[in-house]
Amino acid sequence: MVLKVYNTLTREMEEFVPLQGKKVNMYVCGPTVYDHCHLGHARSYVSFDVIRRYLIYRGYDVNYISNITDIDDKVIYRAKETGEDPFALSAKFTGSFIEDMDTLSVLPPDSRPKVTEHIPQIIEAVETLIQNGTAYVTRKGNVYYDLTKSGEKIGVLSHQTAEGLLEGSGSRVDVEDDKRYQLDFALWKVAPEDEAGWDSPWGRGRPGWHIECTVMSMKYGSQQLDIHGGGMDLIFPHHEAEIHQSESCTGKHPFSKYWLHNGFLTIDKEKMSKSLGNFFTIKEILKKFPAGTIRFFITYTHYRSTVDFNEEALEEAGRARKRLLNTISNIRHELSEAPEDGNDCGLLDLTEQTKDGFIRAMDDDFNTREAIGELFVFSRKVNSIMAYEKPGKASLENALDFYSEINEVLGIFEDNKSASPEENICELSEDDILEMIKIRDEARDNKDWKKADAIRDELKEKGIVLEDGKVGVRWRREN
Repeated sequence: MVLKVYNTLTREMEEFVPLQGKKVNMYVCGPTVYDHCHLGHARSYVSFDVIRRYLIYRGYDVNYISNITDIDDKVIYRAKETGEDPFALSAKFTGSFIEDMDTLSVLPPDSRPKVTEHIPQIIEAVETLIQNGTAYVTRKGNVYYDLTKSGEKIGVLSHQTAEGLLEGSGSRVDVEDDKRYQLDFALWKVAPEDEAGWDSPWGRGRPGWHIECTVMSMKYGSQQLDIHGGGMDLIFPHHEAEIHQSESCTGKHPFSKYWLHNGFLTIDKEKMSKSLGNFFTIKEILKKFPAGTIRFFITYTHYRSTVDFNEEALEEAGRARKRLLNTISNIRHELSEAPEDGNDCGLLDLTEQTKDGFIRAMDDDFNTREAIGELFVFSRKVNSIMAYEKPGKASLENALDFYSEINEVLGIFEDNKSASPEENICELSEDDILEMIKIRDEARDNKDWKKADAIRDELKEKGIVLEDGKVGVRWRREN
């Protein structure tokens, strides 16, 4: 099977072939840390976490870089509003972001560089662009990238004309009176004396938003990346700016071979964003829903698709995830009674077929929706086999190993880490269940049918189904 990805640069599905054998340099734009991150951020970083995990699963050596923008206009303005030091404020929200990602089982990047730690390298890159004639310094001391020097490439990623970008850019393009051309973008911005800034050959200032990613991706990755990722809202101007300035810095093309962008997370069909005020922070949602449910909710949608958020959808995601977890629990229960040399009852072939289906789905541009669909079909069939047959230990252990293997990719069966009320409701342990069954058996022996029925109903409410048979009572977690 061949892995194919949708490349925003070409607008086509392409076979994934890294620039250097099995080595993959992957850069994903990190957050601007001026507030707690919202669920839209979770959507992006969980999606790319799954992509990274799957590449590793398929045998690639992945070098994953994701930055922290810890100085920016938004950080400066928020610090002024709160009266905090901007560096203290960004440090606080960097910690909050890392905590959220850990809770959602997002693996830490191999490198997590911060803008403030790379000012000399950023200044050096800006100097390179000035020297090769693709950037200019204004009388105010701002430095801009000159897009008129590469006019044929404008719109390379957004697939729009310069005229279309000018008409539709709105607030996405800074309006400054010292620009030569309105689509030119800032590499270095003058900083007032009362704001954070650094000395440079052009005066005191701070980096523009785009140049930081060029510098950090090349320092910790390569001058040419295999994958550059981020949300669709970053295609223009951020990612297009990165292409222009990076290729101008190095003379190498392309800056990134594959561009991957995740879809939006919406509220009532409108993009979730802080600027619109229609956002929920990750921490707010974790107070209501388990971390595993949130991750499943995000993962059970193809990364390029739009996800519309509402609590009913999260509740449904929780129920769906629980069906898979219950099957895993059922297998573990069967293992305790399974014969050592028992027949596999078709379970080995079913597991291999499902693994093939999972890989086939994920090879199709990381189609997690279809991949998880394979797991639901597998779980139903496994439960059916266990209900009517007695598969041997080897086949059951193989099925459990398969779930663990899948979890290494999707992370949807991770131990829950959030502190929400629902999260802290522990499932009944096997010993608890067996003790309740014992009490029920005693009640039935004493013809205390009311008590026996009450125990059955209580177990049913907790997702435990009892099956009375000739050889005693069997139990399983609800599918």
